[in-house]
Amino acid sequence: MIEEVHVLMSIKGTVLRAEVTGTIKLKCLLTGMPECKLGMNDKLLMEKEPKKAGVTTSDKGITIDDMKFHQCVKLPKFDKERSITFIPPDGSFDLMEYRINENINLPFKLMPVITQINQQKMEVRLKLKSIFDKTLNANNVVVKIPCPKNTASVNCNTLVGRAKYEPENGAIVWRLKKFPGDFECFLQCEVQLGVSSKDQVWVRPPISMDFVVPMFTASGLRVRFLRVYEKSGYKPNKLHRAMTKAGEYQHRI
Repeated sequence: MIEEVHVLMSIKGTVLRAEVTGTIKLKCLLTGMPECKLGMNDKLLMEKEPKKAGVTTSDKGITIDDMKFHQCVKLPKFDKERSITFIPPDGSFDLMEYRINENINLPFKLMPVITQINQQKMEVRLKLKSIFDKTLNANNVVVKIPCPKNTASVNCNTLVGRAKYEPENGAIVWRLKKFPGDFECFLQCEVQLGVSSKDQVWVRPPISMDFVVPMFTASGLRVRFLRVYEKSGYKPNKLHRAMTKAGEYQHRI
């Protein structure tokens, strides 16, 4: 499962827009032409499943807004039973593409404070917090903080990762190779500004992020089971991996 999370936060930190687009990719190494059935914590699917007496589940159903299937999926069966039943082709293929825009689990929270000291100086303070499980790590985290065009120099201070002003990007770029879950760190920068026209107003672009979080899904969608039906009754091995990466992950300033 590979997901891209798209987020736009307001200056005050409220979510203006949040959406996840995802793909379920399969690599099949099965012999013969077995029929497979994939079960997910999709709300409509779980409502259609027969409830077993005395068995309760804490599994919360996810509302999927849009779905697109590979041609091997038996669509009439899905429409009737809400089950993803298919005879997989050999090798790698995309079983399903989906979109979810409710109850998104944001992996990161940004808390920026930008203060204009005077016409020649600006201060940037940023707290970055991970809000996924502490057993997980995000990789290749990059935060880009836009600076005015008349930026002359920037002095950055942080105990985690490396941050510097990159004129070609017009931004302070903070790079962190690995970021643990349930962790927070700080960046403080002093921006020296050159002479600019008084008529030139800085229209502040949003802060943007890039990252990859293995074994985490921002949508909360997960594979509950994968069953393989084959007459000889062999038992296949199943390996499941998930990953969430940044799409347009932005915070207004």
